[in-house]
Amino acid sequence: MIQTGADLDGANIQTGDAVSETEAYGRARAQGDEATERSCMVCGNKFESEGWHNRLCGSCRKRSVAAG
Repeated sequence: MIQTGADLDGANIQTGDAVSETEAYGRARAQGDEATERSCMVCGNKFESEGWHNRLCGSCRKRSVAAG
C-alpha cells in the first residue's frame, strides 16, 4: 500500500516493525479486542481470528461470499 503525505499525518508508522493498520491510523481497539484463536460461528472449527469482527473461518467466509 502506497501512502501519501496526507495519509501519514498523525500516523504512527514504523518501518520494519509489525504495526497494524489500526494502530497506524490512530484508531484504538476496544480493550480485549485482540487477535486470538476463536471458534467459527458456522462450523465450530478453531481459527486464528483478527479480532471481534472476525468470527467466520476462511472456508465459511468464502462460502458466504460465494452464496451471495
